[in-house]
Amino acid sequence: MSYNIKLDVFEGPLDLLLFFIKRDEINIYDIPIAHVTSEFLDYIHMAQQMNIHLAGEFLEMAGILMRIKSKMLLPDKNNQDGEDVEDPRTDLVNMLLEYRKYKEISKRFENREKFATRHYPAKVENNSDREYDLDLFLSEVTLFELSSLFKKLLQNKPEPQYYEIEKIDISIQEQRIYIMNRLEENKRIGFWELSKGLDNKLEVIVTFLAILEMVKVNTIKLQQNDVFEEIYLAKRDGEEHIAPRA
Repeated sequence: MSYNIKLDVFEGPLDLLLFFIKRDEINIYDIPIAHVTSEFLDYIHMAQQMNIHLAGEFLEMAGILMRIKSKMLLPDKNNQDGEDVEDPRTDLVNMLLEYRKYKEISKRFENREKFATRHYPAKVENNSDREYDLDLFLSEVTLFELSSLFKKLLQNKPEPQYYEIEKIDISIQEQRIYIMNRLEENKRIGFWELSKGLDNKLEVIVTFLAILEMVKVNTIKLQQNDVFEEIYLAKRDGEEHIAPRA
């Protein structure tokens, strides 16, 4: 039968001792030194069996715990003057308290860093002289991958189509002259008949604007015999041919 053994990663012997204290809900000011020492030595023994390299500080801490345990086993707790002897655990407790304090502070900084990485400023100072570390922005992607993606995006886009636009010179005044010339040939002419002499949409549009302008100034009139029937253009009585403008 095989067993899967998982070891927590401890940054140092004090970290391991704090783990035991937290796990077993031990009062840090009244450490059962025999119990903690046994747990600490068991961890070292297990690590050695699994060929895990331990730093010398772990072995040093094991020696400190053994020395404290030995002092705790001494029956006489008073010196010859009758004064209380300092608890052998005092130095260890002070080290654990100091270590725990800095560990909690570092954890706060780590949490603040994680929180800050999820937020981005609304405005970034525009400083062209500032040098940026691309690794900060490309933590999980390389420039080669970005360039390859950009190339694929360009290849998937259709090729641009270019058109040659022909400029057509035409004015409303020219079309007014054209309309009056047609009315000289026929006293009345329909819209559809008039449009047959126009070659493109631009000429149709400009001609229509010329008709509206000529109706506005009473140069021509529009006639229709019935609803939806052909609309005819006719000169007003007494109107003469419009001469081209200079």
